[in-house]
Amino acid sequence: MQFNHYKLKAARCLKGYSVEEIARRTGIDTHAYWRMESGKTQLKVRHFLKIATVLEQPLTYFIEESELITDVGDRVTELRILLDRLDSEGKEQYLALIQSLEAVCLT
Repeated sequence: MQFNHYKLKAARCLKGYSVEEIARRTGIDTHAYWRMESGKTQLKVRHFLKIATVLEQPLTYFIEESELITDVGDRVTELRILLDRLDSEGKEQYLALIQSLEAVCLT
């Protein structure tokens, strides 16, 4: 199992927090948080617990077991972020694609 720093960024973006805001809310130095989110440094357990709590995500959300599932899961997360930025017509078009990809992840 491995920590997925891409999901850390995705979860932060879905909450609408900037790097500065999540750092403030977790009590982590802004630069230190950025390095964790960028995968440039390992996440300490105490930081991991704080971040998961602030982002309201279970710890398992950030942990990956399979590279294929990780890749598909990362793409689904990215699509969800983009989907939030589309108008309602665009959302409908891409929602079916996302649901299909999620079905692949769950099987």
